[in-house]
Amino acid sequence: MLNLRPRIAVVVPVYGNEQSLPELYERIVAACDKANVELTLQFVNDRSPDDSQSVIEELARRDPRVCGILLSRNHGSFVAISAGLAQVAGHDAAVILSADLQDPPELIEDMVAHWREGKKVVLCSRAGRDDPFASRLFAQTFQWLFRRIALKDMPPGGFDFCLLDRAVVEVLLQSEEKKTSLVGLIVWAGFDRAVISYHRAQRKHGRSMWSLGRKISYALQSIVAFSSFPIKLFGLMGLGLTGLCLAAMVYIVLGSMAGIITTPGWPSIMLSQLAVITLLFVGFATIGGYLWINLEQTRKRPLFIIDKTVGRTARPALGEGRVAFFDMAAVSEPIAPQLAKAATDVLSSTQIILGPNVARFEREFAAWLGARHCVGVANGTDAITLALWAAGVKPGDKVVVPALTAPPSAVAVLRAGCVPVFADVEPRTLTLDPDSLRRAAALGATAVLPVHLYGVPCAMGPILGAASDLGLTIVEDCAQSTGSVINGVSCGLFGKAAAFSFYPTKNLGCYGDGGAVVTEDGDMAERLRRMRFYGQDASGECVMIGFNSRLDEMQAALLCERLRVLDKDNAARNRIAAFYAERLEPLNPVPMVRGRAAHLFVVRPADRQGFRDHLKAKGIDTGVHYPLALNRHAYLAANSLSVDCPNAEAAAASVVSLPCHPAMHQVEAERVVAACLEWGGGAGA
Repeated sequence: MLNLRPRIAVVVPVYGNEQSLPELYERIVAACDKANVELTLQFVNDRSPDDSQSVIEELARRDPRVCGILLSRNHGSFVAISAGLAQVAGHDAAVILSADLQDPPELIEDMVAHWREGKKVVLCSRAGRDDPFASRLFAQTFQWLFRRIALKDMPPGGFDFCLLDRAVVEVLLQSEEKKTSLVGLIVWAGFDRAVISYHRAQRKHGRSMWSLGRKISYALQSIVAFSSFPIKLFGLMGLGLTGLCLAAMVYIVLGSMAGIITTPGWPSIMLSQLAVITLLFVGFATIGGYLWINLEQTRKRPLFIIDKTVGRTARPALGEGRVAFFDMAAVSEPIAPQLAKAATDVLSSTQIILGPNVARFEREFAAWLGARHCVGVANGTDAITLALWAAGVKPGDKVVVPALTAPPSAVAVLRAGCVPVFADVEPRTLTLDPDSLRRAAALGATAVLPVHLYGVPCAMGPILGAASDLGLTIVEDCAQSTGSVINGVSCGLFGKAAAFSFYPTKNLGCYGDGGAVVTEDGDMAERLRRMRFYGQDASGECVMIGFNSRLDEMQAALLCERLRVLDKDNAARNRIAAFYAERLEPLNPVPMVRGRAAHLFVVRPADRQGFRDHLKAKGIDTGVHYPLALNRHAYLAANSLSVDCPNAEAAAASVVSLPCHPAMHQVEAERVVAACLEWGGGAGA
C-alpha cells in the first residue's frame, strides 16, 4: 500500500500585513515540513493599503509552492478566505490562518495529526489572548452571546485558525453564502472535529485593521446568520411593552373617572406610544438585516473578483487533471525574473554572436563540471561530430556506439564521416556493455562513444580498460547525464572529450538548441573553437575542417541562469526518481545507481502500448526513449556495422519513460505510482 503524502493548502487572508509575511512564510514552511505534507501556500490580498502585494509576489518568485491573488477591492475576510479556498479546491485539506502572527503556524503539525486520525475539522480555540483590554472584552462578550443564542457548540474562546478536510471545503464552497460568519458555518456544518487550545499572541507588527464599526458589523452578521433570537427577542419586547401600554391606558382612564388622577393622561399615553414606535424601528432594522442577507444570497453578483494572480496555479489533487511529461513553464518559473533580465540584457547588447555570455557560460559550466575547457556549440549532435574531429578521429574510422540511444548519436558519427559499429548494452542499466564493446571493436574500430543513457553512468572502469587494451579514443556522449558522477568525478571527464546537449528537456536545458564540448586538452579546445566557426583562424582563413555551430548569446545567457539552480533541479529529479524506484520494482525500472542524476525514469512493462494506454486514460503523459534499437533503423543499419544486440533490441521493445522533472509535485508522482500499480501487467525485458 502506498504511503501517500497529503497535499495541504494553507490559505492566508492578507490585509495590511506587509511586515509579518516573510516570517509567516518561513514558519508555515517549517511547520508543513515537520508535518510531512505537500504544501501549497495561497495568500489572498484583500486589497491591502500597504505594500503586502510586493512581498507576496517576491515570495511567489522564490518558491513555486506560493501562490497569490489580489482581489479587486476590500471584500472582507469571509470573502477573502472563500476566494482562497476556491483557488485550492481539491487539496486533501486546507488550513485557514491569519497573517498577523498572533496564531502560531507551528500548530499545523498537531492539526495534521488530528486530521490523519480521521477528524474532518480541527479548530484552534483561543484559551487566552494578549490583545488590548477593550478588544478582549468585546471578543469575550461576542463569544458569550454567540454561544448562547446562535451556536452552542462553538468553542468558548472562538477560533479563526482551523484545518478543514476536503469534504468540508466543498461544503463551504457549495454554500455560496455571501454575508455570514465563516467560523459559524464551519461549526454549523457539524463535521467530526477536534479542538486544540492555545494562547493568542500579542500583535508583532502594525495595528489591527479591525475597527470597532467592523467588529460590531461582523458580530451582528454572525448572530443574524445563525439565530432567529433577535427577532424573537424584539417580538417578546413588543408584546411586553404593548401590555404595559394597555395597562397604563386603562389605569389612566379609570383613575380619571374616579378622580384619583386629576392630571390629563395624554402625555403618558404619548410617551408609551413613543416607546412602542422606537421598539418598532429597532425591530424593523433587525428584520431588515435578515432581509438584506437573503437579498445578498439571491443577487447574481460574484462573491469575489480577482484582479491579479501570481505564482503557479494550484494544481489538481490526486486523481484529477493531467500529469504532463515535462512542464517547461513550471521548471522556469522559480527563476523567471532572472531569465527575463538575462534576455533583455542580450537584446540591448551590441555583440550577440560569440560574445561575453558565451564566454561566461563556457567558464562557469567548465568550473561546475570540474573540467578545464568548455566550448559552446549549436546543439548536442554538432558537439559529438566536432568532438570526434577534434579528438583526431578521421573520416572512414569506425566508432563503437551503443545500440540503445537516441539516433542523433549515430547520425553525428555518420556526419563526421565515420562508420558506426553498434554494440549491445547491459541488461540492467541499458548502458554500453564492455564485453560487447570488445566484440564490436574487433571489427576495426578506433574510437568509442559511451552514452550515459537516462543519466545512468556507464561502467567507465571496464570501458577505460577495453579502450586502453584496444587503442580506442573515448568521446563521451553526456547529453542525458549533466550532473551524473562516478566516484565523485563528473561524467564527461573520462575521455579525450565529451559532448553535452542543452535541449530544453535536458537537466540543463536552454530555450531552443544548444550544446557544448568539454575537454582537458587546451589544444583540442582551440581546435574546437576554430571548427565551430567554419574552421577559420583569428585572421578569417579556413585552416581546418569545420562548419557553423555556435552557441548563441541568448541561449548562453539563459543557460547561465539555469546553471545556478541545476544542483537544486537535479536533486528534485532524483527525489522523484527515488520515489518511483522504491515503489515500481514490479515494472523492472532502470536502476537509480550511485552517482546518477536522473534525466529520464524508465520502466519496462511487458505490454508497452497497453501500459501507456492505461496511464493515458488516467491523464498521465509518457514517452518512449527509444522505440527501436539503432541497428534496427533501416538507414542506420545500411550505413553501419553491428554485433548482436539482443539486450538493446529487447529493451527498445518495452521501455516507457514516466514524468520526472524538477517542477513535479509529490502528489503527481504519487498519482503516477498509483496508476502504474493499478495496471498490474508485469515487467518486460
